[in-house]
Amino acid sequence: MTVVSDLELDWQTWHTARERDLDTDYGWLSVVAFDWLPATPAAIAGLPGQWWADEQAHVTTAGGLSLGGEPVHGTVSASVPEAGSLSWLLHRNRLVELVLRGGRYAVRQRDPEAATRTAFDGVPAFPLDDAWAVTGYFSPYPKARRVEVATARDDLRQHITAIGAVHVALGGTAYELVATAASDSRLNVAFHDRTNGEETAPWRTVTTGPVERDGSVRIDFNRTINLPFAFTAYGTCPAPAPGNRLGLPVTAGEKKVR
Repeated sequence: MTVVSDLELDWQTWHTARERDLDTDYGWLSVVAFDWLPATPAAIAGLPGQWWADEQAHVTTAGGLSLGGEPVHGTVSASVPEAGSLSWLLHRNRLVELVLRGGRYAVRQRDPEAATRTAFDGVPAFPLDDAWAVTGYFSPYPKARRVEVATARDDLRQHITAIGAVHVALGGTAYELVATAASDSRLNVAFHDRTNGEETAPWRTVTTGPVERDGSVRIDFNRTINLPFAFTAYGTCPAPAPGNRLGLPVTAGEKKVR
């Protein structure tokens, strides 16, 4: 009889839920296009109407789009905050998502029948290894810092809000990693490591456990995940903060999706 540890059971439950969340009708596997909106009305491949943006995003159409279940005729407009997104319009079963990145409006198209979704057979991962579950220490900044970073797109840079640094020792080396806020006093830490490119995506991210009163924080690298750009060519994911580069292969968490 095979004995499954609590750690293995917890990880498998988490991994199954993670794959289920990806494989939804309009999840990250469904993205089939990304288009910046021009300053003057123009067509977008795959969609009806004329599209443009100023302080808001606009589309004028004689048909083929719906909003809240009602057909659109004429011009409709919408806006979102920086780094936000809006599930805006439908074209048949294709969702038109509005985003604002780097001060520029764009639309992404999400199609439940996308090849990236229909061919999806799970996210490969390294074997579970409890040695990759470590304790670090969080040092909050006196004031949050706005840090400019590269992104998955060559034509876009974005800013992240860094709230402090996580200090952690790996492979005998001490690292200081810039962290952003997650929910429930947890932290997000995006990082590069020596598996990137061959075994894993160009960068990955891990969400820590809650920060304890003494500043200690559990980091389980077995739960390192791919960001959306690892699944679609149309992601705008911010890269790790400069300096978030581990000098060893992190053989834990999700691998590159083939």
